[in-house]
Amino acid sequence: MTGNTLVRGGIEMLAIATVSAVALFAVAPASARIIQGDPSVAAPSGVSAGTATGTKSAGLTTGGSIRAISVAQRYMGGNPTGRRSQWCADFMNLVEKKVGRDGTGSRSSKSYLGYGKAVSSPKPGDIVVLYRPGGGHVGYFMGWKDGQIELISGNHGRKVGVGTYPKSRVLGYRRP
Repeated sequence: MTGNTLVRGGIEMLAIATVSAVALFAVAPASARIIQGDPSVAAPSGVSAGTATGTKSAGLTTGGSIRAISVAQRYMGGNPTGRRSQWCADFMNLVEKKVGRDGTGSRSSKSYLGYGKAVSSPKPGDIVVLYRPGGGHVGYFMGWKDGQIELISGNHGRKVGVGTYPKSRVLGYRRP
C-alpha cells in the first residue's frame, strides 16, 4: 500500500464515521433534550433535563431504567472503560452516571446487590447480579430468551454485549 492509498483510505473511513454519526443523531426525536451537554443521554419528552439528572432512585423506573439500556447499547462492541479485565461493574457505574444516578462506585459486580430496591420479577432496565466462579457479573435485564435471562453488560466477551444466562446464576434483581 502506498502513502496515498493510506491517506485516501483514512479519509474514506472518516467520511463513513461522519455520515454514521449524522445519521444516528438525525433519528433522535426533535423533542429530546440533551442532558448536561452529553449527546449520549437524552431526556425523554416531557422530562426536564434537571429532573432527569437529579433523580437517583426508582423515580425514573419507566424512563430511567429503560433509558439505561439505550445508553448501554451505544457502547455495543466496545470497551468504554479502558480496563482489561473484570470491568462489568465499571461499565454499570458509567451508564448509571449517564442516566443521572450514582451507581455504586465500586469495581465489584456484587456491590450492586445493595443498590436500589430488591425486586422478585425484573423489568427491562433492572439490574441483574449473577454468580460466576471466582466472582460475579452484573448487567441490565433486557428480557427472557428461551427461558434464560438476556442481559446487556460490560465485559461480555471483553466488550459490551448482549448475552443469555441461566436463571440459576441469579444472585439478585435490583431496581435502580
